[in-house]
Amino acid sequence: MTRGRRPRAQRYDRELESPQATCAGGPQEPCPTGWYFARFSRHLRRGQVVPVTYMDRRYALFRTRGGRLGMVDSQCCHMGADLSRCGHVREENLVCGFHAWEFDAEGTCRKIPGADRIPSRAAQRSVPVTERAGIIWFWHGSPAPEPLDQLDFAEDRRRYLCLAGKVLVCHTDLLPISEHVTDASHWPYAHSRGHPMVSVPVRDEGRHFSFRIQPADSDGIRIHHFRPYVLVSMVNPTTALVTPLPGSPPDGGPPRMAFVAAVSPVRPGVTIATWSLIVRKLGPDWLLWPANRLWAAFLWRLVKRNHDADRDILRWMRPVARDLWSAVDGPTVRAYRRFYRRNLPPAAEEPASAGT
Repeated sequence: MTRGRRPRAQRYDRELESPQATCAGGPQEPCPTGWYFARFSRHLRRGQVVPVTYMDRRYALFRTRGGRLGMVDSQCCHMGADLSRCGHVREENLVCGFHAWEFDAEGTCRKIPGADRIPSRAAQRSVPVTERAGIIWFWHGSPAPEPLDQLDFAEDRRRYLCLAGKVLVCHTDLLPISEHVTDASHWPYAHSRGHPMVSVPVRDEGRHFSFRIQPADSDGIRIHHFRPYVLVSMVNPTTALVTPLPGSPPDGGPPRMAFVAAVSPVRPGVTIATWSLIVRKLGPDWLLWPANRLWAAFLWRLVKRNHDADRDILRWMRPVARDLWSAVDGPTVRAYRRFYRRNLPPAAEEPASAGT
């Protein structure tokens, strides 16, 4: 079978390979347990493999001919070839371009040309992957992966459109980027044309963290184009589902629109921030196909404009040596930091000292 065409490198792929993005020092900081953005679904078709780097490890992310996803260490366990760059997909396996060893989506070696027996150590480290809302996610952490049930509504393609957004390369670590969505005090200057906003806690326990951002003035009627407030629910410690709500309290039903703000650590000092949009259709496609696309395109541009307001801030911000808070900062960022830290993996146990 002929090899699948290599996926086109995205702009952020090229930026992450630049010297400025690769010359970062220091060890990788611990990251909270949860699902992380790996790639937009439309940027990885069947039969394709692409190199990705997350948490200072290089992976080969691939989609088999049958549609299964795999994310395995890119360095082949045989002689070290880079599977993400010389490998290709053959049916349901990833094939090394050096000696044609074949690995399945779990990283297990399934075939060695000319060999009657496959060594037990012939396997690649793999991480769990899933797909929701037009995004490929990978799991980080020792517990079994949790369901991404907060995004299940977006899988109803008869009612929803999922639109890929943009990926921004940020020159700092994970926490400063992931916490910015909880910073209600920056909204008046970046997103709401000078109208002060406040955050109202909704839930803060265990793996759950959510809050509302709404006008501080009771006469305020909207946040930019969103009326009258937005609900921010952390799908994971570094992924927010932001839902504009038309009234209070929320009815708990499927949203008319939502956008996903996801943050993933690449290596020390380099983080990517991305967003995507979920839009409920105006009606069935057989009747309103053009209107559904035009409506989604309008909302996509609106969200992009709001995201672009933070672009240069996020891209070049760095953490300060010591926090300097003021009364107007509000409690949400502090609460988010507690949520972030309580979802960090348990510290490794100290090795026992050798006996004398």
